[in-house]
Amino acid sequence: MTDITAQAEMARRRFAETDTGVLREMWSADGRMDWAELALRGELMNRGIGAGELDAIAARRAEIARDAPPSVRDTLWLYGLVGRVATLCVSVLAFLLLRAIGGAGMGLLGVVIVLSAYVFVLLRRTQLQQKHPAGNAATFAMAWQVGEACLILLGFVVAMLFAFLG
Repeated sequence: MTDITAQAEMARRRFAETDTGVLREMWSADGRMDWAELALRGELMNRGIGAGELDAIAARRAEIARDAPPSVRDTLWLYGLVGRVATLCVSVLAFLLLRAIGGAGMGLLGVVIVLSAYVFVLLRRTQLQQKHPAGNAATFAMAWQVGEACLILLGFVVAMLFAFLG
């Protein structure tokens, strides 16, 4: 038995043990290998869901994905933690490069530009996330992240102004 055949058989067994509602939800999402798509389609058809209905759902996958709520985990970790680390690295590089070219004020200007871009992206993602319910802890963490990023940006704007004016 080939590797793909073994994987397809394992998928069929998992699908057979899964609730029909969960399988329908899985069907509406894209991103499976062809063999997994066939296994899922076969299981849904065995449960009485017609090929036409499955095809109609498959044709609307992009629309379904666009309307799906964003992942709270992604908002907190990718945009929050990973975004901060990436912003820190790019800010340091921008500061060092621009300071070498035009002094400390220019270096701080580079940091302000990088931080402004990060705050803009974080604000947009948080606003998108607010349209969908999240737990109290997640909502607090997102508000904290945005507030903290804005305060850091404000601090660097003030430092940049002092560097240019002083």
